[in-house]
Amino acid sequence: MVEAGVVDALLDLMRSHHCEELSARLLEALFNKARVREIKITKDAIAPLAEYLLDPQTTTETCKLFAALALGDLSQQEGHARSSDSVSACRALVSLLEDHPSEDLTMVAVCALQNFVMHSRTNRRTVAEAGGILVIQELLISPSADVAAQAAVLIRLLFANHTLQEFVSTELVRSLTGTKKIVTLKTFRY
Repeated sequence: MVEAGVVDALLDLMRSHHCEELSARLLEALFNKARVREIKITKDAIAPLAEYLLDPQTTTETCKLFAALALGDLSQQEGHARSSDSVSACRALVSLLEDHPSEDLTMVAVCALQNFVMHSRTNRRTVAEAGGILVIQELLISPSADVAAQAAVLIRLLFANHTLQEFVSTELVRSLTGTKKIVTLKTFRY
């Protein structure tokens, strides 16, 4: 199916905002399969999915959720996470988080970003330059313990090496130190 052009057809439908929810659901279902993700041409879907998320005409939360899930699925393949198109995916996911989406969409975007930044310094830098550190820092104090915990993991991945040292400020360190206590308390509530 993938090699027969189904992915391209679904991406075209989704980006033209015709049957976009169904198209996004089908793309996510396809990319959720490891065997499909292993096909090299599936990485070509990263840029169109990112463009779709950045498109001002994309307003439906459900469509955004499935597009972000599809990006998250693709990001699980290390080669896809390192591809040149992954930079646009990181920007789109940060932009999505800036809009303060639902808790589900926030979790999906944060987890997808984790996959993208885990394997690529370029993606870590892109997230930082797109303002992602501040957005993720705000998620550390989310009322949802799950969101806060995943945001903490993402912060750890972003600063896992010295790539982003210029983005570390005393305010960030102070904020992270303070929110670490909050996240710990939220995570271990009974």
